[in-house]
Amino acid sequence: MRWLWPFACIALLALLSSCGPPLHERSFTIEATEMRFTPDKVEAVVGEQVFVTLSNKGKLAHSLTFQLPAGDRTISANAGVEAVLAFPANVAGSFRFYCSLPGHTGMEGVIEIRKP
Repeated sequence: MRWLWPFACIALLALLSSCGPPLHERSFTIEATEMRFTPDKVEAVVGEQVFVTLSNKGKLAHSLTFQLPAGDRTISANAGVEAVLAFPANVAGSFRFYCSLPGHTGMEGVIEIRKP
């Protein structure tokens, strides 16, 4: 059975190499306070998996909606709570994010997704 070990390693390497290039990740935190996101501009690169943490440092509940070509993606957090959203950066461009709660107009920003 010991003679099978090299063949098993070769088979495993062939399987792993057929999976394609590793997916790159981009993580950032957006803080929400009363009527403001900080930062209000973030960046990613096409092909990355984006992880966004909404950290609500305010006294009110807030949401965070990204208007992306594949559709809107939304998370929300009560005061003092963090929430995480993940999405693939598939298309280059400039896309808006905002708080969708009534009366929170002006809480917005932009994600710039650029080509590699």
